[in-house]
Amino acid sequence: MSISKDDLRSSILELYPEFGQFGLSLDLSYDQEQQAWIATVTKGEHQLSTHLEEQDVESCLQGGECYHFGIQLGRFIRNYCEGGNSCRL
Repeated sequence: MSISKDDLRSSILELYPEFGQFGLSLDLSYDQEQQAWIATVTKGEHQLSTHLEEQDVESCLQGGECYHFGIQLGRFIRNYCEGGNSCRL
């Protein structure tokens, strides 16, 4: 399956409105060596990088959830956004 960075980014942003809600940035790159997408979530000085395996990517693109990415995103939000000042808009 040929995957476009823009298509994957659009799918993730559509599935996770928290990016807009908390003002988070998303960057994606493909790591040839690991044959996986690297998603980097940033808010100010805080950053999370995580791998998106092929199964997760396919689910994202088909409108399902990016299960493993969603877990990591939830942890990032819980650590830096909920109840804190880091993600206030």
